[in-house]
Amino acid sequence: MEIFRNMWRRKFRTFLTIFGIVIGIFAFTVMGSMALKLNKMISGGKQYITGQISVMPKGASYGTSTGTLPIDTLNKISKIEGVDKVGALASLLVEDQNLDDASMSMGNPPTIYGADNKSDFKNRNWETMDMREGKMLNRDSKDDEIVVGINIATDKKLHVGDTYKIRGRDFKVVGVVNKTMTGPDDYVFMAITPSRELLIESNPFMKSLYESGRLKLDDVNSMAGVSWKDGYDSEKVSDEIKDKFGNDVSVMSPVKMGEMIDKASAMMNAIILGSAMLALIVGLFSIVNTMVMSISERTKEIGIKKAIGASGRSIAFEYTMEAGIIGLVGGAIGMGLGALAATIINNKMASKGAEIFLLQNNFLVGVIIFSFVVGIIAGFFPALRASKLKVVDAIREL
Repeated sequence: MEIFRNMWRRKFRTFLTIFGIVIGIFAFTVMGSMALKLNKMISGGKQYITGQISVMPKGASYGTSTGTLPIDTLNKISKIEGVDKVGALASLLVEDQNLDDASMSMGNPPTIYGADNKSDFKNRNWETMDMREGKMLNRDSKDDEIVVGINIATDKKLHVGDTYKIRGRDFKVVGVVNKTMTGPDDYVFMAITPSRELLIESNPFMKSLYESGRLKLDDVNSMAGVSWKDGYDSEKVSDEIKDKFGNDVSVMSPVKMGEMIDKASAMMNAIILGSAMLALIVGLFSIVNTMVMSISERTKEIGIKKAIGASGRSIAFEYTMEAGIIGLVGGAIGMGLGALAATIINNKMASKGAEIFLLQNNFLVGVIIFSFVVGIIAGFFPALRASKLKVVDAIREL
């Protein structure tokens, strides 16, 4: 009660200090939940990419295609020692997007993932998908059947049995993938034949080659996944593919791709959390300022307490806890407002499947504990100064 009475003596100053903490913790909560969302997306992508050797047309980068992979090349890769299976993929955007559309989405744009359902290839880290509705495509699936990610199903209000028109063609939805918080949430899974046909239709140059007979449908592959046999090193298998086909294809090994993703993730986290920490530091210094002023104004009171037997430790504890409670109150309010803002924005974006924040209970509890610790740290040195005041010097203020 003594601590709360001391806080209440200077209501306006205490309010401003708490307000400074609220702003800092609000920013920390919002930016932190954004970082959690990004990390979840990145970790899912890393899990997929590191579960296979990715082979693309020469000069292409992951997620883009500047050419095609001939089926003959993929067949030759499948015969390299250590290679288990090769799975062809024809991928393109569900709809052509302009820069404005791309800038409005934090996640992946809706993408067609056309895989060869007859192939035995499986990503070593991502063999199956949890389904919210229906079933995943299999060997018996028809060319007009698709499975959609949860974000696309939410945006387009799709359920099993519905028809979804993609680039002028009708497809029947036979499954909806459960939320993964990463790439598949924005995928349309279909058989490779219709995806190849859509890819040809989307590219005038490719279409002219196909219509003239100079391009076969089986050669229209934008990417391929390569799995390796048990007991073989994925890096050595990747190097073998590069040595034999490096002039024709680009090869991304699982280990090197994982390292690249980790570096990108670390950089993004540093930028996001660094911005939040700047706001938090401002709040921390406001606590230090408040406690220094409070101790200066209560020098006489500290002297009296020491004169009647209060120990330096008890005085230090009192002032440190006062700073901690200021941090705790400001942190709880800031965390609540940050979580509320993130929830409101997520709810508004949910219809588009574009939530940009991830709120986790352990993170929110950690924010409150963190704010209390920040208050303790900010108040420690002023409290230590108060505990070392000499009784004679303090009584002189009477």
